[in-house]
Amino acid sequence: MTGEVPVKVLYISAWGRSGTTILDNLLGELDGFFSAGELRYLWRRGLLGSTPCGCGLPITSCTVWPAVLNEAFSGVVPPDSVDVVRWQEETARFRHTWRLLRQPSAGSRKTAALQGYSDALSRIYQAIARVTGARVIVDSSKRPSEAALLRLLPGVVPHYVHMVRDPRAVAYSWQRRKQWTASTTAGPTRFMRRHGPVDSTLGWISFNLAAEAVANRHASGNSMRLRYEDFMSSPQDVLRALAELVDEHPAQLPFVAERTVQLGGNHTVSGNPSRFKVGTVELRDDDEWRAKQSKFDRIIVTSLALPFFRRYGYAVRPATRSSPA
Repeated sequence: MTGEVPVKVLYISAWGRSGTTILDNLLGELDGFFSAGELRYLWRRGLLGSTPCGCGLPITSCTVWPAVLNEAFSGVVPPDSVDVVRWQEETARFRHTWRLLRQPSAGSRKTAALQGYSDALSRIYQAIARVTGARVIVDSSKRPSEAALLRLLPGVVPHYVHMVRDPRAVAYSWQRRKQWTASTTAGPTRFMRRHGPVDSTLGWISFNLAAEAVANRHASGNSMRLRYEDFMSSPQDVLRALAELVDEHPAQLPFVAERTVQLGGNHTVSGNPSRFKVGTVELRDDDEWRAKQSKFDRIIVTSLALPFFRRYGYAVRPATRSSPA
């Protein structure tokens, strides 16, 4: 891989249900950007499982990923998907975040698992850029551990978005019964995993602290904290700011009105089923939780997350649900 032109990777870190999927899809509409979705699941869900590409076809049948895989491992024996998943489990789970942040930079000695996964992931990023012509790869895998790994990859210039959402909204969203529409095989309807208010809030705290640790490990010019609420309030301004973060200046944004976007097809590996949406989409703050979250759940979430409210700019007593515009 010597002589490769470095590829810019914009990595989105967040606890689930924080709005990363729509942000990823919007970024993928910008000139020179490619939305990879949750790239860490390329092997587990895409190649070993039944999760389809964002285009609706199996990963192995779509027009992009087979070409990326062939390009990535041209001239070498490609790693077995089972091995890659094992390397991920051994080196890039959430608990490995701080170990990866302490790991010396690219070129240092690594364990066999870390070397294998680093090489595979670096090859994939580089191949995406060559196959698609993208200058920026957007990866919404969300895990801080994967974000921490980026600086160890040869040929990759990492940039980070730490996305935060009000923990009460997140907890409410995790309790919704949401259909998992990503299966390509016939069978019973499957639903996404749900978290209770305690589990959701503890995950929210730990992921946000880890995402902060990753951002603090790098120059401030390479990272940005983004609140979901600010994104929904000024989506065009946020897209411009993120483009500038990676030194890109798109002539056009995918907006047909102030808060309405036009989404084309994408080739995201995995993510919230909303990634399959195409066409005209109106952006609006999903604030149903303000009116419908139970008082008991709200007290639990607020009590656990209270030390972080000021840190992320959230009021202890939220406003009532806004009226439709």
